[in-house]
Amino acid sequence: MLTRTEPEQIESYLDDSSHMRGGFADRVVFPESADEVAQILNEASQTHTPVTVSGAGTGTVGGRVPFGGTVLALDRINRIISVENAAARAEAGVLLSDLQQAVEARGMLYPPDPTERSCFLGGNIATNASGSRTFKYGPTRDYVSFEGSARLRRNHRSEARRTLC
Repeated sequence: MLTRTEPEQIESYLDDSSHMRGGFADRVVFPESADEVAQILNEASQTHTPVTVSGAGTGTVGGRVPFGGTVLALDRINRIISVENAAARAEAGVLLSDLQQAVEARGMLYPPDPTERSCFLGGNIATNASGSRTFKYGPTRDYVSFEGSARLRRNHRSEARRTLC
């Protein structure tokens, strides 16, 4: 697992699109699996170290801005696991645009579109960011199941396309 501690190496992880100032952290860690995330969180819990989860930095409310501790960067947790059987499974660091392309290549649609397609799927889900398609298709939370996959249904515009829901 990659760890960065040098100020010039972690600077880009200390802010987001909110332009909130004053972010600082001791280190940025880049886990590549759920087990590594668990290891980081377990260590942080034992040492009472604050952890800030870092997505793509597209958020506008300062949620990614750390004020001490460890930044857990999702950049390397970025696999689309499957798109099949009326469901898609993907990791938190997958770019929304990559998921949309993957499902569209299979004749499906993932409707949530918060107008920022370079966001990470995890942040999109965590904040329920949905965009203007919400009026027609509903919010992001309607497209995420408890098991971590999204179900598919037919798209109203075309019999050939399906909608993740």
